[in-house]
Formats: sequence, C-alpha cells, structure tokens
Amino acid sequence: MRILKAVVHVMDKDSGNVVVSHQAVDPGNVVMEEYLQKLIDKLMKTEYTETNLEDCQVVKQLVDDPANFVDHSAQISLAFFDAIKGATKISGGDLLFFRAQNDDLVELTGMVKLDYTAKYSHAIEYDNDTLVNTIIQNKTILPAPVQTVKDGFLVMGNTIRVQSKKYDNNGEDWSFAQNILKIPPVKKVSEHIKVIEKTVKETAKKYTETDVLTVPETHKAVYESIKKDESIDSDYVADTVFQNNPEAKVAFKEKLKERGVAETVRVPNAPIFEKKYQKQKIKLGNGIEMTVPVDVLKNKDVVEFRTNPDGTMSVIVKNVERE
Repeated sequence: MRILKAVVHVMDKDSGNVVVSHQAVDPGNVVMEEYLQKLIDKLMKTEYTETNLEDCQVVKQLVDDPANFVDHSAQISLAFFDAIKGATKISGGDLLFFRAQNDDLVELTGMVKLDYTAKYSHAIEYDNDTLVNTIIQNKTILPAPVQTVKDGFLVMGNTIRVQSKKYDNNGEDWSFAQNILKIPPVKKVSEHIKVIEKTVKETAKKYTETDVLTVPETHKAVYESIKKDESIDSDYVADTVFQNNPEAKVAFKEKLKERGVAETVRVPNAPIFEKKYQKQKIKLGNGIEMTVPVDVLKNKDVVEFRTNPDGTMSVIVKNVERE
C-alpha cells in the first residue's frame, strides 16, 4: 500500500482542545504506512455497513476534492469535536484521514478514529540537582492497530464501508455515521440475524412440538445461505428450520416482514459471518457444551438428537475416533 496523503487531527477532550493539522504528513513515513495498513485491514474485518457515496455529501466532498483534502478533513474534525465535547461516554481521540493506493492500484479514501487509552510510563525528573525516577500516566496513547475500529469509513469506488458504534450521548442515541456523516440509519447484519433468531423461536413454540433445536438450525441456515449467495434468504431459512410445516413458514415470513427484515438481506462482509456460523455451540441442560460444525449438524451418523418419552432430549455423538 502507498500513502497518497494522510493527515491527523487531535481531539483532546481532557484539555478541551481540538488541534487541526494544517499540512499532511510526509507520505514516505514508513511508520505511518505500516500503521495505516494494519488499520485498514482491521476495518475491513469488522462488521461494517455499506452506503452509496452519492448518499453522503460529507464524504463525497472529501473524495471529489483531493486538492482541499486537509481542509475538508479539518471541517469534519471540528464538527466531530463540537458534537462530543460535552458527552461523557464518548471518548476523545485522533482522527486519521487518508488517501491511499493498495497493491492493486485501487485508490482508497477513509478515516479512522483512534481512541485514546491511558498507559503508565517511567519519567526521569530532577529535584534541584537530584535525579528522581518516577511513574506517570499518559492519557493520550493511541491504540495498537490490531484493536477493533469503533468509528471510521473506507471508500472504494462508489461504496462507503462504514463502522460506527452507537453511544449514549446524555440520554440520546448518537453515532458518527448519523450525526457527523449524516447517513440514514442502516441495520447491521447481526441485528437482522437477532430478529430472525427471535422470530424462529417464537414461531417454533407456536407451530412445532419443540423449539430445542431452533437456534442451531437457524445458524446452519444462515451459514449456508451466506456461503451460497453472500445474503440471508428468509425462504431458505424457513425451508431449513420448518421443513414440511407450511403454516409455520408463512407465519415466520409474515412476522419477519412486520419487523422490517427484507426477504433477502445482503451481507457485504460475508467471510466474517461464514467464520462465525460455521460452528454451532450447543449447551445442554446438565451444563455440558459442545461445538459442532454446521456441516455435520444434520448427519445422524455423527450427531443424533433424540426426544425421550418424558419430553427431554438426548444428544448422541457417534463414530468418535481416538487421537
């Protein structure tokens, strides 16, 4: 990756100051290049949402006017600081804006908020002419690039990939995406999945004899649907979980529609969810937990679920080879 332009603006809430940079950093700065590369990699591995560039004028101006990149980034930083300076639950931090070119010569434009962390360090001081070693706390240490990115965006082509955490700002919901970038709220895939899981369980209780396996069955359906089409298809979930129960399928899909879940939910960062749902954790009533690959969940030659006469369920693990 090659840095085309990068600029850092400081939002120090403890001192009550925002310090905007008037010039970009040296694009040949090796430390900055390495740090930025790791940040971009981390941002791409988070559960971001996607927005069309045309729907966000704040970011579009930053992308379309590279000659005034520093000025535009400073305006965003000032607006950001003004919005959070009185918010006790939103931390200060540095805003790193960048234009870069990846190894495929694709241009990237983005921003990452670097939340401050407090670290302790030694300090060498003098009491008159006597040297005294002591310990001090620095409250403005930048995070390691392997830490999760809470707020940021990355533009590739006409698509903005946005990571934006929701905060409690004096009793009101606040997010970087909505309040600074002015992007309409977009549900994350994980939020859609929670609604799907809840709806499956409710439907199973009403239309089937047991809901014991609804969670693993739902996770299996979600995993297979994402792996196939990089989307979650409610028809596929209904067919997988409720199989030969048409009444339950209809009720499930109607309830999903009421709750604002589309028939097909596109998953922009599919590998994250494939990895998350490729294994299913099953917790039994006696406290035993098992992690089972979803590919073998329905293979009775490996794992079999049996309903006992008293209504309890037994799990039988078969063909286990000793290592």
